[in-house]
Amino acid sequence: MSTAVEVEVFRTDDYLPAWRIPLFPLLRDALEPVIGESLEGTRFTLSFLPVADETRVFDTPSVINLRSDYGYVHVRVTRDGQLIYQHPHAVRELVGVPLGRLLTASHPDETHWGFGVRAPGLEHVALVRPAPQGDGQIDVVLRTDGVRRFHVEEIAAPEPPLATLADLGVPDGSVRPGDEVVVVVNQRTHRALTRTLRFSREVEEGGFLTGSVHRAADHPGCYLVAVTDAVPAERTGASLLGFTFTGESFLRMGQRLARGGRGDRLVGWYHTHLFPATNALGLSSIDVELHTTTFRTPWQVAGLVNIDASERVLRWYRADGGDMVAAPYWLAQG
Repeated sequence: MSTAVEVEVFRTDDYLPAWRIPLFPLLRDALEPVIGESLEGTRFTLSFLPVADETRVFDTPSVINLRSDYGYVHVRVTRDGQLIYQHPHAVRELVGVPLGRLLTASHPDETHWGFGVRAPGLEHVALVRPAPQGDGQIDVVLRTDGVRRFHVEEIAAPEPPLATLADLGVPDGSVRPGDEVVVVVNQRTHRALTRTLRFSREVEEGGFLTGSVHRAADHPGCYLVAVTDAVPAERTGASLLGFTFTGESFLRMGQRLARGGRGDRLVGWYHTHLFPATNALGLSSIDVELHTTTFRTPWQVAGLVNIDASERVLRWYRADGGDMVAAPYWLAQG
């Protein structure tokens, strides 16, 4: 096999891209003790098998195969055309174990690593980034019997202030009859979502939308949502087909808003789809469930960025009962 076949390495449990290393030295490190001879001058043929294996290589540091849907590989080793070894192996033991030893020696303070083999034939196998666990996180199960000694209820938020589209930088805009939420995006945020934010081409990415919310002065039944920033979320999970916030994602976003001191609010979220936009394909059922169970304020919106080879398409959605519908949007001047 060619040494051009590589292993992508990701560090921390946010699985941030770190570097790529050749695969061949890791295979030699794993198999030479098994075969009992030097593998210099040999040829490897690898057949990756679509059998899932999500087992961690080590506990500390954890080393996770981010292409775990293809968790096993059949290995053939030949020298001068003669077969000297063949056997199936878990990718974690063949790649993850020697990689873990290498990373532990070079970066002893790092506790989380991820890897993915990049090779011909695996282009269609998506990376899956697990959602990280929050520090000190525990699950609490509430008993349903007995008398509850206290309860918690939500305090209603004050009504948003009145504004017009002109007040928000859209002098020629209008609210149509029946509009319940209208989005106004400033130039910088629009440029970030459609051009400058770095998005993966292998897993969905996403984050939070901040800004302000107003009642439309000339249409009392409509909210005007001014989106002034798109903030990539931290501590998330991601795959080709899904994007996941964690409790710590919201905690860090809340801390950021508190430090900002401008009175900005969390007005929604955004994420990417890794295929072209069509009228038939908008938010997925997973997206709808995430929004309607997490972003429950009626004026909170979802931004969707469809990505293909040549362009990005930005669309906006709002909740409509248990479903999501398209929301009109305007680009603010200035």
